[in-house]
Amino acid sequence: MGSKKYILTVFNTMTQRNEEIEVDEEVYHLFRRTGWNIQDSDRSFFAHEIQMSGMIGAQDGAYENFKEFINTQDVPEQIVLKEIENQALYRALSALSEADRRLVQALFYEGKTEQECAQELGISQQTVHKKKARILRDLKKFLKISF
Repeated sequence: MGSKKYILTVFNTMTQRNEEIEVDEEVYHLFRRTGWNIQDSDRSFFAHEIQMSGMIGAQDGAYENFKEFINTQDVPEQIVLKEIENQALYRALSALSEADRRLVQALFYEGKTEQECAQELGISQQTVHKKKARILRDLKKFLKISF
C-alpha cells in the first residue's frame, strides 16, 4: 500500500501561474486549515459587518448620506463663526479691568483653583468666587450685546 500524495495548488509569483506542488501530510493539513479559517472568518465578517461598498451612497459613489464621514467642525461656516466668537470674547475680555483679566487668566487659562488664586491675592476663596461670578455675568452681558 503506497503512501497518499498531498498536492496543493499555489500561485507562483515568479511565473504568475498556479502550480501544483507535492507536500507532506502536515503541511497539507495546515495549509488547508488556514484556508478554511480564512473562509470561515470572511463568512462571519460579511454576515456581521456592513461593507464599505454597500455604504457608499448615491449613484456617483458619494458619502454625503453618512454622517460619520462628514467633518462638520472644519467647514468654512464653522471656522468663520468660531473666529467671530473668539473676536467677541477677546473684546469682552479687553473691557475688563486688569485685575479681573488676571483672575480670568489664572482660573480659566492656567487652571488654578479659586483657593490657589485666593492665596496668591491674599483674599478669601469666597471673595474669589464672588468676583468670578461677577466677571462671568459681565462677560455674558457684553457678549449678548455683541451678538
